[in-house]
Amino acid sequence: MSSRCIFYTFCFFVTSSLLCYYYSQGTIYKRTQQLELTVVRDTITALDSKVHIISPYYDPRLGPSVRVIAILHVSVKKIYCLFRCLFNQTITVRASIDLHSDRFGFPYGTADLMCKEPSECNYKYMSFQSPDSSVTTERLLFEVKNHPLPSISFNFTVCISSIYGGYNNVLQMVQSIEMYKILGVSRVTIYNTSCSQNIDKVLRHYIHEGTLEVVSWPIDKYLKTSKAWRYSEGVTSQIGYFGQTSTLNDCLYRNMYKSKFVLLHDIDEIILPVQDEDWFSLMEHLQRLHPDTSVFRFENHVFTTSASASGFDLWPDIPGVNILHHPFREPINWNAFINRKMIVNPRQIFQTSIHSALKHKGTAKNITQNIGISFHCRSQGRKDISSDQLIRDDILRMYNVSLVSKVDDVIQKIFPQS
Repeated sequence: MSSRCIFYTFCFFVTSSLLCYYYSQGTIYKRTQQLELTVVRDTITALDSKVHIISPYYDPRLGPSVRVIAILHVSVKKIYCLFRCLFNQTITVRASIDLHSDRFGFPYGTADLMCKEPSECNYKYMSFQSPDSSVTTERLLFEVKNHPLPSISFNFTVCISSIYGGYNNVLQMVQSIEMYKILGVSRVTIYNTSCSQNIDKVLRHYIHEGTLEVVSWPIDKYLKTSKAWRYSEGVTSQIGYFGQTSTLNDCLYRNMYKSKFVLLHDIDEIILPVQDEDWFSLMEHLQRLHPDTSVFRFENHVFTTSASASGFDLWPDIPGVNILHHPFREPINWNAFINRKMIVNPRQIFQTSIHSALKHKGTAKNITQNIGISFHCRSQGRKDISSDQLIRDDILRMYNVSLVSKVDDVIQKIFPQS
């Protein structure tokens, strides 16, 4: 063998060894060509039928990394993160996939793609590569949010999981948002799959006011969604309850470094203090009692719409539930699972479910009903009780003077003929 052949063989061996090493480390450095790249603006982006990217967020808490909120099929085992550095360099890192433990039996669920930040890479965008995909997605750029970290500008942010099905509960939405404002909310974030024209008017009013952020959530364009939270054999649904856990986790990270506290619940729920006037005094109270707690869980009390009381008949032409009409709550069934909704310190939370935080620092505390409850005005939940077993509770009506005035003002602005 000639010396030239030996040299080329040696070079091939060295190059192959280096490539094998970098692939084993999950990191590949390369100079990319000038390509026509597109910045993604949508909330959900399908890499293929099994991988759906929601948004990447810078997360330095466990070492400099980017945590990508995604929806994955349970079979997905490999995804690559492509960091787009300055000077047209791309660094590819294999993602660590953490599929959340609460898929509730559905084949798709919320996942975190953990991408370790490469050193000496000044980046703003990243792309993704799914080895099983035949679709080219490397030209899609996703902006990494929270990079650099913003400063806290809000005290309380309410995260509302998806409204869907042409949602038209106008009066209850206005009453809920006005109650949030009375209690001290700085910002409300709502994920919108579909709503009525009337609700759209309400959303636009609160966006213009500066209270509301609406995030488009077209989950039903990508997956067969279910109104049920648990998977049943024989159904064709792919993900439960319109991807509720995905919206809550995205909202958590969206507001992690903007808001001191985040409340996680639905639009027909209001976390109400019992001893305190508002959320400020409530959280001061709770932090004095439980200084090491990062997750505060409030019992969900159903104030059933099947029982009514008189008064506050001011908006008969507005569609939706008048929560002031329904001061009767169901007794808690202590032999069943107790639904709870949460106020959390978002910077201490890594993953959340609907009724509990899955991974977090600090402790989680169940708050007793003498301190605070989750007021949930809806159709009757318990079928095993009669009307005479309902409990009269005027906790919401304590706010009626302020609430009625504020709701009426909003209704007259949005629907002036009502």
